[in-house]
Amino acid sequence: IIAATLCNRIGRKYTALLSCALYVPGIVLSFAAKYCHPAFELLFIGRLIWSVANGICIVNQTVWIVEAAPARHRGRMAAMQEVFMALGSLMTQALGVPFSTGELWPLMFVMPLFVNLISVCIFVFVHESPHYLLMNKKDPEKARRAFGAYHGTLDNDTIEEEMRQCVDSGQTTQCKKTKSGIETRTPENKVNGLQVMFNPWKANDPTSRVLRHAAWLGVMVKIAYVFTGARCIRAFSTFMLYDLGKWSYLDARYGSFGISLLRLPLTFVPVFTVDKIGRRPLLLGSMLASFAALSITMVSLDQGEAFKIGSLVGIGMLLLVTALGIGSVSRFYAAELVPRRLLLKATSILTIIEAVLKIVVEFSFFPLANKIGSHALLVFLGPTAAFVVLIWYYCPETKRKGVNDVLNEIADQKSVKVSFNV
Repeated sequence: IIAATLCNRIGRKYTALLSCALYVPGIVLSFAAKYCHPAFELLFIGRLIWSVANGICIVNQTVWIVEAAPARHRGRMAAMQEVFMALGSLMTQALGVPFSTGELWPLMFVMPLFVNLISVCIFVFVHESPHYLLMNKKDPEKARRAFGAYHGTLDNDTIEEEMRQCVDSGQTTQCKKTKSGIETRTPENKVNGLQVMFNPWKANDPTSRVLRHAAWLGVMVKIAYVFTGARCIRAFSTFMLYDLGKWSYLDARYGSFGISLLRLPLTFVPVFTVDKIGRRPLLLGSMLASFAALSITMVSLDQGEAFKIGSLVGIGMLLLVTALGIGSVSRFYAAELVPRRLLLKATSILTIIEAVLKIVVEFSFFPLANKIGSHALLVFLGPTAAFVVLIWYYCPETKRKGVNDVLNEIADQKSVKVSFNV
């Protein structure tokens, strides 16, 4: 919610700079917690501050990419989010091992501070989002320059077409039949994003029905990723290998680090394939592979030490195939389903739902796994199977399509008589 307000008020560029600025006091307070002993509260305050900054960044980056990238490269650019997330996770894990001592742990905060300062230097020189310049600042000249810079073109026709699509995103006309049988088209009323998603009794016009369906499809894909268990198992991978898989503690740590190391280059695969083979094949393929990986892991853990290699293979397979598919695609797929005028609110709500679910799942899984062992993975197996069917049946392909094209496809699927301008 903070991110949506900031993006609307000060733009995407200055929201990014502000979030980077928030990291600094958060990191400094966390670093100082050791040297201001016994003021351990500084660690919690610092963690809270840079968690807020992180939440702002997550919303802002998705919106900015979708608004700025040309349709033919949108998936590729958005998939880069997973690459940098994997890189950050690997760096954190690599630094966490040598610095995880009573004396050196504050040094873990030095690298994030360094990366943050580099980010500030980059953001200073980039263009603002062309959508923000056109729709919020009402400055078409700056918007043209921004479109030209982001799309790498000086062709006026191409830029004008992008600006037209920016204005028309989500604009509709409703198809009706008169008594004489002649079809007429009348403009739809503007709808409120929160009403569209959460108040179907009030926002029940054809446009709202299609937008609501699209928005909740995006939420569904995010929830599907949470229930593959990839994030949860990545967080508890050492526990899974050591306590449940019966590996030695040292081998479990090295195994966990090795999987993270392999995961990084694999996150580049969607960058080069998502705009060629599409979103649906990556989503469905990775979900099916996740189901197989979870099954292998559960059976191997159930058999104990004799099948411990199976637990490593299963966990590794799960974390790697999700990085190849749903882990990358879920970061931006929802943003391709809603018009840009609803994008900020939809992305903010989506991030809140994802964060709450992630916390609930992770805090529930650990005690459950301690209690019932490998059968705790049934929490992920059942939903994964269900989401494969739901994604196959409901999720449209968005590859190289404008949002209005996607919304028209959804309207046809739902037999709703509404047409979005293309």
